[in-house]
Amino acid sequence: MLGLALACFGTVGCQPLYGSKPEKLRNPEKKHKPPEAEVKAPEIKYVEECQADFRDDPKKLRLVPQPTVARQLVQVGDDAMNGADKAKTDEAKVGLWKEAISKYINALIKDPYNVEATLDLARAYDRMLRKGCAIAMLKRLATISTYPKLSSDANHAIDSIGDNAGWFKGYRKDAIAAVGR
Repeated sequence: MLGLALACFGTVGCQPLYGSKPEKLRNPEKKHKPPEAEVKAPEIKYVEECQADFRDDPKKLRLVPQPTVARQLVQVGDDAMNGADKAKTDEAKVGLWKEAISKYINALIKDPYNVEATLDLARAYDRMLRKGCAIAMLKRLATISTYPKLSSDANHAIDSIGDNAGWFKGYRKDAIAAVGR
C-alpha cells in the first residue's frame, strides 16, 4: 500500500501546481493613426461697408457738449462689454455688444469729440465683425488727434491700439494704418 501511495504521489506531485505552462505573450499589432484632415480655423467674414456717416461736423448740430453725461454713458458701455466677455451664450454676448454700441453712440452724441467713446465704439464694432465701421471710427480718432486740445488724449488712445495686440486681430495692419501709424 505504501508503494501504491508513493506511485500515486510521484505522478501527481510532479505536475505544475496551476496547470501547464502559460502561453507566450505576444506584442499587440501596432495600429496606424488615420490620416488627420487639416483642421482649418473658420474664416471670419467681416462686414466691409459701414452704413453710418461719421464725417458730419458736430458743430452743424448746434449741440452743447455734455462731457459728464458722455463719460457716464461710456462707463455703462464698458460695463456691457465686460459683461459680454463673461457671458456664456452667443446670444447674450451679441445682446451686450449691441447695448454697448448704443451707449457709445449716445456718448458721442452728447460729446462728439470724446476720445474714449470713439475708441471703445471702434472696439465694439470690431467684436461685431463690423470692420468698415471700426476703421471709420479709427480714422475719426486720427482726426481728433489733430485738434490741439484733444491731441494728448487721442494720441494716448492711438498708442494703446499698438500696445494691445488682441485688438482688431483680423485686420490689424488696416487698423494701424487708419490711425496714421
